[in-house]
Order: sequence, then C-alpha cells, then structure tokens
Amino acid sequence: MNKTRSSILLRSFWISLITVIVLLAALWFGGRGWLSNSVMDYSGQHTLTGLDAEVNVLFDERGIPRIYSQTDADALRALGWLHAGERLFQMELLRRVARGELAELVGEGALEMDFMHRSLGFARRVEEQSPELAPETRVLVEAYVEGINAWIAQAEPLPPEFVLLRESPRQWQVDDVLTVAHFQTFYVTTLVQRLSESWREITEQFGSEAAQWLGGFHDWMKPSIPSLGMAEGSNTWVVAPQRSASEHALHASDPHLEYDVAPGMWYAAGLHSEEGLNVLGISNPGMPMMVMGHNGRIAWALTVAPVDLFEIWRQRRNPEDSQLAELPDGWEPIEVRTETFRVRDREQPIQQDSLYTSRGRVLEAGDDELLVMQWTGFELPLSEMLDSALAINQAKDFDSFRQAASRVGGLSVNWSYSDQAGNIGYVQSTAVPKRRHEEFFTTLDSANPDHGWDGFHSPEERPYALNPDRGWLANANNHAAGEDWPYPIPGFYKHLRKRRISTLLGEQRLFDADDMRAFQLDRVSDRALSWKDRLADVAEQSGRDRVAAELRDWDGNMRTDSEMAGLFLRWWYYLPRALFDQPDQNASTPRWQVMANVMDEWLHTHERVPSIPSADFDQAALEAFEDALKAGARPLGSFQELTIAHPMAQSGLLDRWLRLSRGPIPMGGDAGSLNVTYVQFDHRSARSRARAGASMRFVLDWADPDQFTLNLTTGQSGNPLSPHFDDFLPDFVSGTPWNVPWTPEAVEAATVKRLQLQP
Repeated sequence: MNKTRSSILLRSFWISLITVIVLLAALWFGGRGWLSNSVMDYSGQHTLTGLDAEVNVLFDERGIPRIYSQTDADALRALGWLHAGERLFQMELLRRVARGELAELVGEGALEMDFMHRSLGFARRVEEQSPELAPETRVLVEAYVEGINAWIAQAEPLPPEFVLLRESPRQWQVDDVLTVAHFQTFYVTTLVQRLSESWREITEQFGSEAAQWLGGFHDWMKPSIPSLGMAEGSNTWVVAPQRSASEHALHASDPHLEYDVAPGMWYAAGLHSEEGLNVLGISNPGMPMMVMGHNGRIAWALTVAPVDLFEIWRQRRNPEDSQLAELPDGWEPIEVRTETFRVRDREQPIQQDSLYTSRGRVLEAGDDELLVMQWTGFELPLSEMLDSALAINQAKDFDSFRQAASRVGGLSVNWSYSDQAGNIGYVQSTAVPKRRHEEFFTTLDSANPDHGWDGFHSPEERPYALNPDRGWLANANNHAAGEDWPYPIPGFYKHLRKRRISTLLGEQRLFDADDMRAFQLDRVSDRALSWKDRLADVAEQSGRDRVAAELRDWDGNMRTDSEMAGLFLRWWYYLPRALFDQPDQNASTPRWQVMANVMDEWLHTHERVPSIPSADFDQAALEAFEDALKAGARPLGSFQELTIAHPMAQSGLLDRWLRLSRGPIPMGGDAGSLNVTYVQFDHRSARSRARAGASMRFVLDWADPDQFTLNLTTGQSGNPLSPHFDDFLPDFVSGTPWNVPWTPEAVEAATVKRLQLQP
C-alpha cells in the first residue's frame, strides 16, 4: 500500500514537474511569439489617417525605407509612422529624459537625471515661450506627429518594453518635438562634459597660466580652415574634384557617439516627394528631418564643435536678505520654482525646489553665495531650430546651406559640405558669446561689470570655408579656425584624429571612395606614433631590448591582434597616475584623473605650464611601463572589448529571454585613431570596456550617387525581436560598406519588401 502510494506520489510529482516545465516553456517561447507581433510590418497595406494620397515605402535588406509620396507632409507623416514602428520605446525614453519625467517610467534610479533636466527647463521653456514656427514648418511637424500617433493607435501589442513595464505612451505633440530638439542642442555639449570639467578643474587648481595654455592654439595642433595664412586643414571630411580620381567631390562622415547601447541614435531613411522634398540619410527618431545625408544636389554631415558656451558665475547673496543675489548694478531676487516628480512604484510624488537668477540656473546654493550656470542655448530663439533644420534638407547650394546651418539655436557643430557641382565647404554653427573678458574655463564674479556677455557673434561672422586651394577640408572635434580668427573661440578641443586625417589627405595623390572608407577604418594612432619611441627608450633602459625593438618597428596600428598595441594602451592609461599622483587636499578629484584628460596636450606642450607639478617623465614612464607589464604581453583585443546591450538587459532573465545583448566583441583602435575607440579603463584588472566610437559611416562620390554607402552600428529597429535589431553589426565590426542607392531605378532593384500606406 505504501509502495503504491509512493509510486502515485512520485508519478504525480513528475507529472507536475513536467507540467510546470511545459508551462514555462510555453511562456518562454509563446511569450516571445506573442511579443513578436509588435515588430513593425515591412509589407502589406495599412491605413494612415491624414494622408493626402497613397504612400509607398520600399525597404532594402537592412530595413532602410524609401518613402515615395505626393506631398512633403505625407512623406513626414510616413516617417513619423516608421519612427514609432521601429523606435517607439527609444523615443519615449528621449522625450521623458528631455522633460525630466524618466523616474515615472523606470523608478528612483532616474531621479537625479530628472532633477537636472527639469530644472534646466527644456519643456518649460517651450511651453512658456510657444515658439512661432514658420507656417510651412508647422505643417510638416504636425504631419510627423500625426504619423507617430497613428502608429501608436493601432499598435497591438506595443513593443516589449512597454508590455513588460505595463505602460502605454501618451500621444505626441508638436511641443514634444520642440522639447526634444531643444534638449538635443544641449546634449551635444554633454558629449565633451568630461573634458570641460577637467579644463575647469585644472584652471581652478593651477590658475591663469593653465587657462591660457588650455585656451591657446599650439604648433602641434591643426585647424580645419586653411585661411588667414594657415597651410594646414566625429570625423568628417570632403575632397575637391582636383584631388578626386572621379573628378567629382568626395564626402565622408562617421560621427562618434556611445555605441554600447542598442538601438543606436540613428535611423536611416529616404524621403521622396513629388512636391519637392527629396533627401536620403540618417534621422534621429523624435525629429522630422535628415540630420546628415544628401539630397541629390548637396551633401552635409556634422561633428561636435566643443566650443565653451557656458559661463559659471559666483553670485554673492545679500547678507541682510539671502533671497537677493548680487549683480554689477545692484541686487536681484532669486527665483524659486517647485517641481513635482512622480516615481514608479512610489505612492507619493517628490517635490524639489530649483533656484534661478538672471544669469541662469543655480548649481549650488551656499549660505553666502550661489554657483550659477549660464548657457547660450537658453538665450537664443527656439523657433529657428526646426525651421533651419528642415531648410538644410532642401538647400540647393553652399549659400542656402550656410544660411540654414548657421541658424540652429544653441546647436554647436561643425558642418561639412559638398555638392554635385564640385564645391566643398565647412560651416560652424556655434553661437559664440561676445565675452567682455578672456578669463576662460574658470568661475567668474557676477559683480564684475567686465565679465558679462554682449550678445553673440552673428551667423555671418562664424567660421566657414569654401573651396580651399589644397583641395580638402576636415574636422574631428578640433579647433576650427586656429588662433588667428578675429575673436576668441575657447573650447575643449581634440586634435589627435585631425592630425591623422591631415597626414592622409595631405598626400600628393588622387583619392577615391574606397580611400575614404579605408581612412574611416584606419586604426593607426596619432598618439602611438607620437610616443611609442619614448616608450621604446624606457623599455631599452630597463633592459627589455626585444620589446624596445618591437616598439620601434611597430607601425602604431591599434589592431586587435597586436601585442604592441596592447602594451602601449596599458602604458598610456597607467602613465597619468605615475606623473600626477600627488596629494592635493583642495581638489575634488584626484589630480591624475583630471590630468588624464589632457595628457596629449600636456606631453606636447608641458614646458608652457610649469605651474602644473609632475614627476620626472622618465621615472614616471618606467613606473607605468612596469604596471603595464604586470598584465603580461597580450594582444589589444584580448582585453579591450565591446558589449552592446538594450537598456532592459540589466535584468539577466530578460536579457536571456529576449536576447538583448551582443558581445563581447574584441575592439581595436584608441582615441588617436580615425577608427576611434573610446574606452573605460579599469586600472585594477587592466581591461578596457569600449563605450563609444563611430555611430554611423557614410561615403559619397558625387560621380555616382547610386554608389552611396551608409552603415549603422547595430540595426534600424529598436525592437529586439525584429530581424533588423542587429543585422548591421557584422558589417560594422568588419567595416563592410552597405550600398544605399539614390535613383528610383536603383532603389527599385534593391527593394526586398513593400509597404503601402493608404488614406
């Protein structure tokens, strides 16, 4: 009897276990199957409310759409539909980040970011100022928003992120687009935030001599504009017909962004309207235009122009009334704004006060004084941003392009230009303040009347160039105009990659599109070429003759399989600690960590800044060399790797279930190579985590726009269940170009799926 009961219990146990396993498997695989219904349709027919006429969308193998419509508004309406279909969760994150509402979606971890962005007031400024867009701009933006909302209305189910978070996006408004645009102009400045913080901290620690050094233009640097007697000229470059094998202009671009998060920023598309809009390139979901690309007449691309567009003010509080702050002509009231923040899984919202003066937002409030941030973007009209951005897409020549590209609010970028007629050009959009002083990278006294701004240099005054005699123009986040420009343009510039592309483009030969692509993939480091022989001297002096010989023979190529590349990179990251690791009780950050961000500048020009103390270079270099050798002689790719993950991959179970991560992938390159790799180096493990690099690559030879190539890092879709979530990744890693033709006949030949949108 007991045996029978045991047998029954055992059988029941196994039946129950099998049932649970079957149910879990059904959920695991069936859940994925149901969620896969959220993937956007790439074929068939759909109704899109508001269309004036039928719109046809042709997709190539990588999911790049070509939108063919009768009107410009319909083209933008369809783009809004596609952006929502492929990137709705990314757009929701971007909108919430810009509005300071992210914690409501993801929880308390986002509160600090919400506090900052809400206090900066991107959304509030749009709501309070109600920018008056040009009538034609408003029509297009409204059509774009209608497309987004039409996709949301029919989405069943929503993308996996919304389902798992049990959230639904609210309808988009024109104000959302304006808020995102306003935020994006500020976001550009955050890409160099680490450098700007270092510049300011160095100035605070070491005084005016250090500020003059950081703000100066030195012999080892190369400007973009070969004017004013100069002989020399993120990556973007253009080559004139006289230097081109095809006898037509060449154009290359590979902007650098964080690429360890999927999806990437860019969505490639073509808009082709019978009314006149005809453009191909990359867009930023949430924005109704092509940010970079070409329109059959002109091509354009951009890099960050890291100009210093901020002022940090110290405003004294009135001893008798702490709600008053000092200005040159008296006292002003301090404004207090109370914001309410809703937080996921928290019943009661959080309230936070932010303080403001006429100078800007208060960063720190002490009993006796305030630290206040002033930014150009808060003092420029908002209406021009979208008007100008859309005008760029339809520009016909350099004059119309320059007029539009110079008027994009607080956006600080370097624009490269080329056209079908063979012209090449450069425009800097930055609204540079007319400062009454040259005390850069430091905190200023708000009571000093000599420390204010008198507006901005006009668009006509900003740096530009057209058809230089040398036959090429390039920018890689370097100083555009050198020291001879008529007014100061202080900034946080980088010069390594510009030095490298100047060397390559300075060769006396003709170039073709394959050369442009080869340059984009170039791993030779200007930094390594500058200092590898000094490292070889150190190795030789320490008795490592074989290593010294290999370093001298090494070509500076930061290949994944190169042991010398691995040794050099580790030595470089240990060097700042050996040089500058000195105690400083007044510094908020260890000196060596601050100086690490300006190591290239310091090594090239340190004799100009004796106020910055350091150890003996030879001794420090030897110490760093010994630290580098502790990890052994290892190829660069064995410890420098890239892992790409969706934001929800932080949950290990979700990561495995939805396959949200890619990698680790061995990565070559460094900050000094055109094929750049920015890393986070762990000094304890001697490992490098790749975090940023080329976010897109395009190359255009105007001899044949049908041979235009354009690559993303991961894929077109942000939906992890889409076939286009990561299908660009192998090409990105290998450097294989993807052809995106221009003419209707070539587009038709490349089409693999068709989607018809009907009124």
